[in-house]
Amino acid sequence: MPGPTRALHSVLDLWKSLADTGGRIVVLEGASGTGKSGIVRALQDATGHSCEVLVGTHWSRGVPFALLGQLRDASEILQEGSECPATMQLQVAGALIELLRGDKTAPTTGPSSDGRLIVLDDIGFADPESLQVFSQIGRRMRDTRTLLLICLDPESTDSLDPDFLRMARDSHAARIEICDFGTDDAIELAAGRGFHDIGDHGAAALVTQSGGRLRAAEEILALLPPGRWPADPGQLPLPPAVTQEVLGRIESTGSSEVEDVASALAILRRPQDLKRVMDVAGIDDVEGTIDLGVARGVFREHDSAGRTTLRLCHPAAAKVILETMAPSTRRFLRRRAAETAPSEEEKLFHLSAASLGLDPELAMRLITIAVDAEREGRWEDAAQLHFGAARVLPASADRDHELLAGIDALASAGRVAEVLPWVEIGKSIAPSVLRDTVLANIATHRGQAALADDLLARAENAGAGGDELNAQIALRRTLDSLVRWDGPKICAWTSRAIELSDPSEPAYVESRVVRGLGFAAQGLLAEADAELRTMAAQRLRGAQEQRLRLCEGWVAMLAGDHRKAVRDFEAAAPTHRERGSLRISLWAYGWLARVQYLLGEWDDALQTAEAGLRICDDANIPLLAQLLQWTAAEIRLWRGRPVDEVMSRSGHGAILSDYLAMQVPARLARSVAADLRGDHDGRAAALRPLLDVDRGTESRSSFWPWGWEIVDALIAVGMSEQAAEIAGSFHVHAATSGAYMRGCAEAAKARVAQDAGDLAEAEHGFDRALTILMDGQNDTTVAKVLFSRGQMLRRANRRRDAVESLVRAREFYEGVGAEAQLRRCDRELRATGMAWRGNPDAEGSPAGPENIDSIILTPQEMSVADLVVQGMTNAEVSRRLFIAEKTVQYHLTHIYEKFGIRSRTELAAVHLGDGIPEV
Repeated sequence: MPGPTRALHSVLDLWKSLADTGGRIVVLEGASGTGKSGIVRALQDATGHSCEVLVGTHWSRGVPFALLGQLRDASEILQEGSECPATMQLQVAGALIELLRGDKTAPTTGPSSDGRLIVLDDIGFADPESLQVFSQIGRRMRDTRTLLLICLDPESTDSLDPDFLRMARDSHAARIEICDFGTDDAIELAAGRGFHDIGDHGAAALVTQSGGRLRAAEEILALLPPGRWPADPGQLPLPPAVTQEVLGRIESTGSSEVEDVASALAILRRPQDLKRVMDVAGIDDVEGTIDLGVARGVFREHDSAGRTTLRLCHPAAAKVILETMAPSTRRFLRRRAAETAPSEEEKLFHLSAASLGLDPELAMRLITIAVDAEREGRWEDAAQLHFGAARVLPASADRDHELLAGIDALASAGRVAEVLPWVEIGKSIAPSVLRDTVLANIATHRGQAALADDLLARAENAGAGGDELNAQIALRRTLDSLVRWDGPKICAWTSRAIELSDPSEPAYVESRVVRGLGFAAQGLLAEADAELRTMAAQRLRGAQEQRLRLCEGWVAMLAGDHRKAVRDFEAAAPTHRERGSLRISLWAYGWLARVQYLLGEWDDALQTAEAGLRICDDANIPLLAQLLQWTAAEIRLWRGRPVDEVMSRSGHGAILSDYLAMQVPARLARSVAADLRGDHDGRAAALRPLLDVDRGTESRSSFWPWGWEIVDALIAVGMSEQAAEIAGSFHVHAATSGAYMRGCAEAAKARVAQDAGDLAEAEHGFDRALTILMDGQNDTTVAKVLFSRGQMLRRANRRRDAVESLVRAREFYEGVGAEAQLRRCDRELRATGMAWRGNPDAEGSPAGPENIDSIILTPQEMSVADLVVQGMTNAEVSRRLFIAEKTVQYHLTHIYEKFGIRSRTELAAVHLGDGIPEV
């Protein structure tokens, strides 16, 4: 079970850690068909008698405590109670939490020696009383050894008790989202069913046809002849479950008018106003039909900007309806849609789809309009028009050209998932400069740097493309240079495209805009700003305007004007993407999330990154996935989410990519994960390769914030000389950058001074960094500098000054919910031995004997602690130290008592904060 496997492992990891963490709530979230039931079955197999599955059923929903009554010891908590229902719920909740705290029925063997796993499944059918009881005990789970796993379908939450839903959505609950069934999952699933050669294009077709649902994908594969993948993946069968669901809703209405309206909407593709639907469906009075269809979940009305539109509810409805529709009916509705089309463009598209044969005249009209759509940056519309022209052209070089133009336009629109099934068709076309250029465009979006470079080199060497095609090659080289962040090459290739293009052509406009980024990549911010202002005066539209706003935001971010960057990125990530480029939207989402994170707006940043990741997964654009994942992962990690759970979505191959847009954010996320594990060597190893691929030079200004990170990591592993050299270079090359990079450079130099024992220079360095960053646009970085400054002052025994810095950092981290950083702040504050505001034990007096620095471990305890915080089990420690395993546990118990802690996780947070020495 490919997609859910990672989710299953995450749940099992949490289950195995119960002894260290205490009880907790885990929400397993995924839509119907994504594999939740399979995970529950696998959990039962893995945990045996420890696991109890409580299942809601429709018939028992009205029976109080029906769900709770499925517990094996329900009789101990469900007793005759008060006449007041609310009092009864409270009594049952109290009895249940006491039962779990002193659980005597739990097994004595298994992954967790005294653990219990309670699974709530199909809770949409659960009785409210049971859910109210679970909502009462939610925040009291820590004192138990119980993992409460809630299986949640995001599409079925309307009927749930609001208090229970609030508890499930609370930040204290760990959330494991079953990712949509993607191309990697499709390849793995198909291989397990005997289809070993489906490729990326076949995987994309399987994902599309299944609607991203695992169960539907399994049905599709079951319908295929064993081991025989179709030559055209577009001809994959529709899964019966999806077909039955779509057609069943329509048939349940018993209305031929509902069927006519649904057919019209399938033909029209996009949401339509009611008048247009009536015209195509051939219905005079649509009101009653719409009411019936909406009530049965066939279609839905939507009001936006004063316009009422109608659309099909099910995401696969249009495909199912079109494939089950008689061909003659389909052509008839196409012609009717053409007659009522509001534009010539849409009219010609429907006429080509309704054509009974070849029509070269219609093809020429479609090509002319497709070129106009490209000029306005409407790439998705252009793609459909090019494909329409190819449909009515005879087999010829002209038809091949239109197919390739349509494929390229889809890729330019960012619709990589939709373009992959066309790739094999593109490869079957005779080799040409255009074919190689188009395939290179797709390879770049998929992060295949070597393939893109090879295809573009072959196209360049052919040397017979003409100005228009050579300008297109230059544009593809521009994107390749951009994701490598090579400023001189960006400028060189954009200048080449400008030279070969007419000012009215898309290549010219796109090149002028992106050349601004080429200047910025070389640290020439004034030149970048001037280039973008020139293009802004052109009053661009569609994707061209979208690209301009993206580049303006990018340059503003580099200049340190994060507030302006937010405005520009928000403008470049429109809600309605039909007229823009999905690829540009995803760039905007990625940088918007990052800037929001730097501003200290973590909730907004996480929401932006998650929205972008959903779109990125649907579009299948690996090139931009890591940029979005970087911010999402960093926030989740600092907020205390399990490292393995967060990093399970990390593209492990991305760290080796030649594209910096993939490699750098992947390495930065990995370095944070290593930092939280206390793995200083791993942190340095994640960042060190960036010295070879992303160092600043006289002609290059990196904007990725790894300079300070690698300096700190190298110092932690004893490589002080190299850290000092890097900090000096970073400081020189950041001198002309924005406030953010200059502040990070000052902090890096301060860290080097601290390591060298020059505490006065270190303090001045941190203060200089704060002065630069205190502009209200770098709150996250300010908190980081304050923590480093406070940590330095505490170790210099300037406790009062240390407390001031640490408390200010703590206030920020508390506000954004950064639990991991809060623990670090609290550890440092306790180590000062001083009173501090926010300390519940302070009350204006010294904090008592909690000074961690004064805790003395025996040599044997020190050896045990050193190995435990490196992640070794008791058995591994016993073998390393040649002592009995019981002796290891004996020493651990005394260590826990000295520190006042309960688990290995807490030991890692308080023991040897400066790094773990070699043992």
